[in-house]
Amino acid sequence: MMKATDWNVAGGGLVASRLGPLVGLATTVACLCLSPLIQRASAQTASQSFVQTRSEVQIAATHSADCKILYVGIVGGLETSGNRRSGLVQIRNALRGPAYGDVCAKTFSPYDWMAGRRWILKHFPTHGGAMTADELKQGPRVILVGHSLGGWGVLSVARGLNRKGIPVELSIQVDSVGITDRTVPKNVKAAAIFHARDILMFMTTKKIKAQDASQTTIVENIRVKGAGHESITRDARIRELVLRMVDSLRASPPLADVRPLESSAQHGDGSVEADRWLTCAAGAPVPTASPNQ
Repeated sequence: MMKATDWNVAGGGLVASRLGPLVGLATTVACLCLSPLIQRASAQTASQSFVQTRSEVQIAATHSADCKILYVGIVGGLETSGNRRSGLVQIRNALRGPAYGDVCAKTFSPYDWMAGRRWILKHFPTHGGAMTADELKQGPRVILVGHSLGGWGVLSVARGLNRKGIPVELSIQVDSVGITDRTVPKNVKAAAIFHARDILMFMTTKKIKAQDASQTTIVENIRVKGAGHESITRDARIRELVLRMVDSLRASPPLADVRPLESSAQHGDGSVEADRWLTCAAGAPVPTASPNQ
């Protein structure tokens, strides 16, 4: 007579034997669907490498060698670093215009996020240990924006900069995907996250927290209505938030940070749909909105 434990083992084996082929089939289908996208992204990266290198030289000729502000955008995992449809790349291109001669801007793949960190460190003195107060005063200000897997990438860059004592003025995560993309390191002064109800909504991060709330202000968690995983990068509020931070850093004396002025809706997950943004002067009271607005 078969015991209950024997039946459990046998039953488990039966279920596994039936589900095994289904799991294998699902894995195969996923690989077949994603493989062309990854191959196309790799091919586009290779074909664009020479053009991007030449354009970098042309841009360097029109921008100051002494960059006062650094913008690093890290795109999604299935994009090239120069994808023109990416809002992060569009912000980069805007900051490369003649109106922003003191800003240096580059975008990177999330698989090469360390290149972004190295590029930032090139603008600081090279030595072991943390930067001194004088070195930080003379160094550039840093803004980080990441989309999808790039959201994880920008926090990885920020953690690397933290080990050198380099602050980040603003980090923005856009439909961020990653295991360690929820806690913002203490060297980030202001942080924001934008997310959508899209096909990846069960994978993307909806809420971030500060490692040290006394050092980092969470600007807001913003749910973008009607946006998809790719189109969310072009939300005008992301661009506005970056440009307002750039303007505040260029001001004399610099403004403190950028915060939401009002919100149109408050959600159960703590996110809001912000309508407008306000740059608040240091020490000025921050306007707040009723959750019912």
